Amino acid sequence: MCLMRSLAFLLFFLVLPYSARAAELTIALEDAEYFPWQLESGIGADTYLIETAARNLGHRLIFKRVPWTRCLNQIGNNKFDGCYSASFEPERMKHGVFPMAGDRPDPAKRLHSESYSLYVQDQSSVNWTGAGFENLNGDIGAIFGYSIIEHLKNNNANVYEAHSLERLFKMLDAGRLDAVASLTLQADYIIQRTPGYGERILKAEIPLAEKHYYLMFSHKMANTHPALVADFYEEIERIRQSAGYRDHYSNLVR
Repeated sequence: MCLMRSLAFLLFFLVLPYSARAAELTIALEDAEYFPWQLESGIGADTYLIETAARNLGHRLIFKRVPWTRCLNQIGNNKFDGCYSASFEPERMKHGVFPMAGDRPDPAKRLHSESYSLYVQDQSSVNWTGAGFENLNGDIGAIFGYSIIEHLKNNNANVYEAHSLERLFKMLDAGRLDAVASLTLQADYIIQRTPGYGERILKAEIPLAEKHYYLMFSHKMANTHPALVADFYEEIERIRQSAGYRDHYSNLVR
């Protein structure tokens, strides 16, 4: 009888959906601060969402900080189970999966939404009109591998790519770049905490782009454990609408 009970328990465990069991997931994120979503010290808003979803579903996470292009390449090679925070570009689907609704990701399953903005020197006449650039003669700086680069090139801009936003702002401040294209909240954060930047660097009035950002899963994870992936996205949606998340976000940006 004891043997029968043991076999029955084992059979029950084996037929459980993978999402109902504790899993250990390796999740990659960029090795740079990305205020307020990913922080070098403390828990950024996106990390809070992902950690809380994993805890609620009974999973354990291992975070790996690597350059952004490696985040994408390594989930494409199934070295990581997921990476964040990724805006949707069709070519990124070769690396991993988004929470799709038809031929586009479901924005309800996003981690967050944010804009890109153009930053120039205070005496510069360079501007973004919403349809194109004005008085642009030199390069625009952007973070290597970021999706805004294609948008800049499609609008006839020459792009200088670097791994550090701080470096790009130093080059802009020294007159070595005509402008910098950056995620708005992170750029504003750097300008606010760097003496003199608030007077010497200005933000164009019209955003360059507005994007949603997601947790991506590897194709291997999505194909092998679809229930886990689906449940994770559902839990992210639920938590992002919760009072706990709103309080955490408010404490970060106040």
